[in-house]
Amino acid sequence: MNEDQPMRIGIVDNDELTLAALSAYLEQRFGAGSVVWRCVLGGKAVRLCRDEQTRPGMLLLDMSLSDMDGAAVCRAIRGENNNMPVLAITSFPLHRFAAQIADAGGQGVVAKRNLRNIGMAVEQVAAGLTYMPPELSDSMPGLRFETADKAYARLSRAAERKPVALSEREEAIMRGYADGLTTQQVGERLGLSENTVKTHTKRVMLKLDARTRSQAIAIWLTEKWGRQET
Repeated sequence: MNEDQPMRIGIVDNDELTLAALSAYLEQRFGAGSVVWRCVLGGKAVRLCRDEQTRPGMLLLDMSLSDMDGAAVCRAIRGENNNMPVLAITSFPLHRFAAQIADAGGQGVVAKRNLRNIGMAVEQVAAGLTYMPPELSDSMPGLRFETADKAYARLSRAAERKPVALSEREEAIMRGYADGLTTQQVGERLGLSENTVKTHTKRVMLKLDARTRSQAIAIWLTEKWGRQET
């Protein structure tokens, strides 16, 4: 980090106590005023990041927000800004969201439970690098995070594709996955067998040109959020 360019961090997290603890730690580590704003809603974070007056140098993004999915927040921000790093945080096991945030253009993911690791990851990502936790390197060897510029270029090309219409059942299945349900739980919610859910999911992946189910969920959430804004 360049001392002539002080850290400017925005934080969005669904818990006020977590926001307070993160802000206190980061300001202790990087200096008073390094946290320029904090909020609990993804939609508000997107607006703050789009506004040149309030755009931070980087965003610390909770993946479990009440109003929109963390991956959708990242995609919405990346669509407007090609060089602002985004670091995801979560209290869940990292592999649950790692592929989603990578596909959405994030620069890494780190567990909330370890403030020291968060500080190290923030410094690394703010410097224009990516952050890969050791446990993900071992458990998800194919996972790769991109720098913000590369992620912006990839998502810009994908944005040229017209939104894809899903069937009512496909929408319901995607909604179930976005709510954090397993394939079995999605089937139970909709009265379908697991195999039927898997068949519909494969069709959705083909329609959305997604390589993984996580990527399909992220694309669906992004398009759903975009339809709500228009």
